[in-house]
Amino acid sequence: MKIKEGYRLRKVGSNSIVVALGGINFTGLITVNETGTYIWKMLEKGAEVEEIVDSLAKECNVSAEDIKDEVLEFIEKLKGADLVE
Repeated sequence: MKIKEGYRLRKVGSNSIVVALGGINFTGLITVNETGTYIWKMLEKGAEVEEIVDSLAKECNVSAEDIKDEVLEFIEKLKGADLVE
């Protein structure tokens, strides 16, 4: 799974926003907190869900089972906005 070409995160205060580069027709504003930014950056590298869950669990010192649903929910929102392929 990977973030579609032409979308980037830009830091604004403590959050990040999704911006479309070039001629992409993108309406709306998507803000992302620090955890979402971490997941986004892993998706930019082409990481799969299990890899993201394991890495984030280690980073946050929690079990993978405790965060898996939240990671999946975030990725589903990105899919719903047509930002991942």
